[in-house]
Amino acid sequence: MRPKKQYNVQLEDDVIERIDTLAAKLDLNRSQLLRNFILSGLEDAEVLDATGIFKAVIFSRDLIKKFKEAALKGKVSLDKHGELKFSNK
Repeated sequence: MRPKKQYNVQLEDDVIERIDTLAAKLDLNRSQLLRNFILSGLEDAEVLDATGIFKAVIFSRDLIKKFKEAALKGKVSLDKHGELKFSNK
């Protein structure tokens, strides 16, 4: 068995209640369930990273952020036909 180290995380009370409910149904303690969740999520994230999906997600996130910023500055709008209109203000 590999040595383990304790880390702290802050969660809302309702989240802890949901975790505890699932842990009880699975006959695990909170720590065991959270460790399983983290390992499962980490493995999924590593697969997404290896397939390049993370790069696509980051690109999309950045594109949306830039689009919102441009819209707030009035550089992007919709014309009377609902088509995107760009300006160089």
